[in-house]
Amino acid sequence: MRVGTADNVSLGYTTAGVGSRTVAQLIDNLLAGLLMLIALAGGLAVARAAASAQGAAWAVGAAVAFAFLVYVAYFFVAELVSGGRTPGKSAMGLRVLGVDGGAPDAAAIAVRNLVRLVDVTGIGLFIMFFHPQSRRLGDLAGGTVVVRERATLRLASVAAPPPIIVRTPDAGPAVEGIERLGAAEENALRAFLTRQGLTQDTRARLAAQLAARLCDRMQLPPSAPERMWPPELLVERLYLQLENRPR
Repeated sequence: MRVGTADNVSLGYTTAGVGSRTVAQLIDNLLAGLLMLIALAGGLAVARAAASAQGAAWAVGAAVAFAFLVYVAYFFVAELVSGGRTPGKSAMGLRVLGVDGGAPDAAAIAVRNLVRLVDVTGIGLFIMFFHPQSRRLGDLAGGTVVVRERATLRLASVAAPPPIIVRTPDAGPAVEGIERLGAAEENALRAFLTRQGLTQDTRARLAAQLAARLCDRMQLPPSAPERMWPPELLVERLYLQLENRPR
């Protein structure tokens, strides 16, 4: 899967296979199942305290429905707040993206995780086996794809890396939505900041295109102050903040 930028820079992603996605799903199912059991136990405790058999039956039904809601909410919240990574996906180095290469929005995440209730019956696994990008029904409905996070390549022990061209070491204030950026975006920023021999006009043009695309990926509103920063300053600060965040 490849996404092209306006300056003809192609960002490539490797789609996750059935095996890694299945392992990630098993990890997430264990965690989500634990939360479901806690929710179900609480509901059954309420049922036992009901004054009538009818009230107990309603309480049991509500507890089961709430447990299923907890299951869906686990995946929705995890993917929404972490830029497409559940604990299981993070453990396997996977991430959910939109088919355009950007971070999925809340609607896409909601759709893919509601359809998960159909996929877990086995239909999703069957479709993934035959789809060229290993997408399940939820991915097709939500316009998403699961990809592998590319590990940052470190060559310090082999050769000195090219210098990073920045005007200031100040990372500035934390940029809202930067958690939606991953290793691929950090590598793209590094590639830009290590390019030498560019004219000032070319460097400014490329910085503007890169900054605009990253602002969209972080889902910054048009009025966000970061969109008003000089593009080269925003690019440098994003790189410094990504480089310095905990690994």
